[in-house]
Amino acid sequence: MKMKDLLDSAQPMKKHKSKSKKNELKKKKQEKLEAKKQAKTKKEVKAKKPVEVTKKPAKVLPEDSSTTSNPIRQRASKSLEPMTNEEQLIAINQIIKRLLMNEITQGMALRELRVSVLGLRQDAYTKLTGVSRKTLSEIENDKGNYTTEIINKVFKPFEIKVGLVPTSSQLLAAIMAN
Repeated sequence: MKMKDLLDSAQPMKKHKSKSKKNELKKKKQEKLEAKKQAKTKKEVKAKKPVEVTKKPAKVLPEDSSTTSNPIRQRASKSLEPMTNEEQLIAINQIIKRLLMNEITQGMALRELRVSVLGLRQDAYTKLTGVSRKTLSEIENDKGNYTTEIINKVFKPFEIKVGLVPTSSQLLAAIMAN
């Protein structure tokens, strides 16, 4: 009977002392970190002089009419200069040739095309192609087993499709020489 009365009581259970102390310590640490960050940003703002930033527009391959979205282009690296259309075509052809000769994997080829030719980060490239960032990352790292439809989607900006290629390197070299 006493147990039933205890269970029906509206009194909240007491917190264990060690858990509440740990939570208090965590809160204090977080407050200290936030205060340090705010102080640091204030110092940086005071120390910096206003600098005028000019951005060069990234040159990209001409998109076909089926691609209607125009995502904000984010350069993969600020040190990478945009390529001209001629340079893009040369780079694409070299990467495709290395892919066909089994010098690089499909994922490595996609990463090289995305970064060096278009100069885009994964987020911007996923908006361009319509695949998720996780899917793009897994393809670039040669993980997962994706359908030809997905592979064709990620290579579409470069006008590349999955196809049949001879397994014999001699036959492939002969075809490429012609």
